[in-house]
Amino acid sequence: MARAKFKPNNKSIGLMLRSQQMEREMADRARLVVNYAQAIAPEETGEYVSSFEVESGQNDSPIQMGKGDRAWAKAKNTSPHAAAVEFGNRRVGEGKRVLGRAADRVTSE
Repeated sequence: MARAKFKPNNKSIGLMLRSQQMEREMADRARLVVNYAQAIAPEETGEYVSSFEVESGQNDSPIQMGKGDRAWAKAKNTSPHAAAVEFGNRRVGEGKRVLGRAADRVTSE
C-alpha cells in the first residue's frame, strides 16, 4: 500500500491565517467569551458588565507567535476596575476571574 504524503504550502496556510474568514471566526469566538462573561459578571454598578468589548484584526497580532501576522481577536474589559475584579487585590480580596472562567467555558465546549 502506498504511503500518503503531505507537503504543506506555507504561502497558502499564511493566507488562510490572515484571512477575513479567520478573523470573523476568531471574533465570533471572542463574542462567545464576552457573552458568557457578561452573564457571570458581578453587577454592583453595571459599569463592569457594560465594559466588555471584542477587538480583532488580520495583521500585527498583539499576541506574538512567530511573526505575529495572523488573524486575531480578543475579549477584554475596559472598566477601570477590571483588573481588580479579574485578579483581586488587597482592597477587594480574591479575584472573580470572570474573563478567565468565560474563556475556559467557551474553549471547553
